[in-house]
Amino acid sequence: MNLVGDFAGGALYLAVGIVAALFERSRSGQGQVIDAAIVDGTASLMTFFQGIVASGLTEMSRSRNLLGGQASFYGVYACADGKYVSVGPLESQFFAQLLAVLELDAQHFERRHDPATWAEGRARIGEAFARRNRDEWCALLEGTDACFAPVLDLDEAPHHPHMAARGIYVEQGGVVQAAPAPRFSRTPGRIGAPPCAAGDGGAELLAEWGIARTASR
Repeated sequence: MNLVGDFAGGALYLAVGIVAALFERSRSGQGQVIDAAIVDGTASLMTFFQGIVASGLTEMSRSRNLLGGQASFYGVYACADGKYVSVGPLESQFFAQLLAVLELDAQHFERRHDPATWAEGRARIGEAFARRNRDEWCALLEGTDACFAPVLDLDEAPHHPHMAARGIYVEQGGVVQAAPAPRFSRTPGRIGAPPCAAGDGGAELLAEWGIARTASR
């Protein structure tokens, strides 16, 4: 998906740049050009990872990258029904809660930060999660500090209790979509007109631009 490049590294950095420039203009009274390239923003997003690599806290190779999905305590696991859960208890106290619910012996994970133990650790935790369906694990782990979350598809996400309680998704014109974010206390955002059907407004635009409807592209 194009989330990192187009949306985060490109459009989001451009939006932040516009807001920052408007704020600066309110103080200086001067405008400026905003140069927001996708490659610039994407590189900026990588700053955290470049920092922990430079400090020796992790490596970029997947087998030794703490956040790359190989560490037993930071990744995604399949359940008995073929659905998935995600876990990320980096801190010891949170990891201990996960092990308690999974009924796993903590002695097997005394060296859990050593990449040499990750394969064995993932196998043990994977076997535990494979004993129950995803929703059964949700019932056991939701509300704990085990740093757990189910992996939901687009149809399931709006119905998750947390997502529903925050009103993260709204339905407009029969289409379910994310509500505006971030949220403002004084001027809350809202979705206005419903989505257009395919072809709506096309003829009007062509007429406005002086293009015959039969003209080829």
